[in-house]
Amino acid sequence: MCVLGKRNVDLCIFLKMKPIAVTGLLPGVFNSIPDPIFALDSKKCFVLANQAFCDLIAIPLHNVTGMPVDQVFPEEVANLFMVKSKSAANSEIQLKNSSGIICPYLVSVLSANLENKSVDVYILKDLAGQKRVEESLRDSEALYRTLVNQLPNPILIHIDGNVVFANDLILEITGYTKDEIIGKNAAALLTDPADTKNRAVFKNLSATAFVEEEEFEIRTENRKVVIKNFLIRNSKIKYKGEDAVMTILIDITERKHLEKYVLGRVIETEEKDRKQFAADLHDDLGPTLSSIKLHLGLLEYSKTPEKFTETLAICTGQLTEAIAKMRLVANNLMPRLIENYGLEAAVNSFVKTMQLDGVFSINFISNLKGRHFQKQTELHFYRIICELINNTVKHAGATNAIVKLNYSKGILTLNYTDNGKGYDINEVKQKSGGMGVGNIIQRVNLIDAKIRFVNRKGKVEVKIRKDI
Repeated sequence: MCVLGKRNVDLCIFLKMKPIAVTGLLPGVFNSIPDPIFALDSKKCFVLANQAFCDLIAIPLHNVTGMPVDQVFPEEVANLFMVKSKSAANSEIQLKNSSGIICPYLVSVLSANLENKSVDVYILKDLAGQKRVEESLRDSEALYRTLVNQLPNPILIHIDGNVVFANDLILEITGYTKDEIIGKNAAALLTDPADTKNRAVFKNLSATAFVEEEEFEIRTENRKVVIKNFLIRNSKIKYKGEDAVMTILIDITERKHLEKYVLGRVIETEEKDRKQFAADLHDDLGPTLSSIKLHLGLLEYSKTPEKFTETLAICTGQLTEAIAKMRLVANNLMPRLIENYGLEAAVNSFVKTMQLDGVFSINFISNLKGRHFQKQTELHFYRIICELINNTVKHAGATNAIVKLNYSKGILTLNYTDNGKGYDINEVKQKSGGMGVGNIIQRVNLIDAKIRFVNRKGKVEVKIRKDI
């Protein structure tokens, strides 16, 4: 019979073959089974045992036969086998092995006939390995839960949309207890309380089809104010052997506020540039063109060649002035020198236009030597320098400013100072307009540079550093 040839023979089937002789195949089959096996008669004495059992109790095979159960096992274990055999079924006992180590065993019981006598056959299943696995799993699960709860993000795991795990941060943002969350539908759990019918963001959270990333917001009841912004990231995982989805919520409220602030400052800067452009056209170019028109109109009434020539000379001079002003306005919109020759040339040209002999001078020091950088970097550095010089002219009452541009070891730096009356940088930042300081800081942030305001003896030195 093929069952006899297997090491892990089904003993229950084997022993139901009656009657069974002690001689022959039976001892060999018993001794080939790795689990400890023994049989007790009605007097609770051993009538049969395999080698695995004898190794466990450290008694030779030929000596164990006929011994009472209470002489082999400790009292608390022996008592279990002294009563009806079925009561020992599925019991867990502790036995000391030959190495002196106490190991857990699970008891299985079956009834059989041996040489026309009824016996109870006991099989002991070693639980030590299983216990170690279970303990390892418990430790791993405890470690996993600890790690997940230490993460700064709310985390949900759900199967078919129903929550099976939630970390502590989910409890904080929802106000539910863990018992209330487990089993709850993820869409119902995270839906905006001010708009409970809108669950579109959660429509694809199953393990077979889901959105990997989407933004989600919680608003006030009147829908006018956003309380929180979250970025939802979903991943397919296996959870306790089942297909599941892990949802991580990332709080992006501050990022959203920063984006709005930056956008507002960009729009504000654009409006400021438009106003400056309009003012340049109206105050500078407009009057010059109007004067040219007026003088050209006078040509009609010129009676002598000398008067005609004089009027044309005036118009020619004013046209030259208008062209220069137009170039200056165009240069303020997009410095052509930056496009063609780079930052150093553009700053040098601007510095020359801002200097007034005996009134205001600018020392421009640079080691760039015509070096070009990324266009956005050059443009923002140029605008920052223009803003700093304009602030000095308008507010500082200075007679001299120093502009230093330096490039070394992949770092572009700007140092700016003047001999004006100075200012409190914190006070200026808080004021509306802030002498253009807000625009300067915004431009520095846009190119991922760093800025410091250093107060030296009442004078403010501006230091800007950009890694190239």
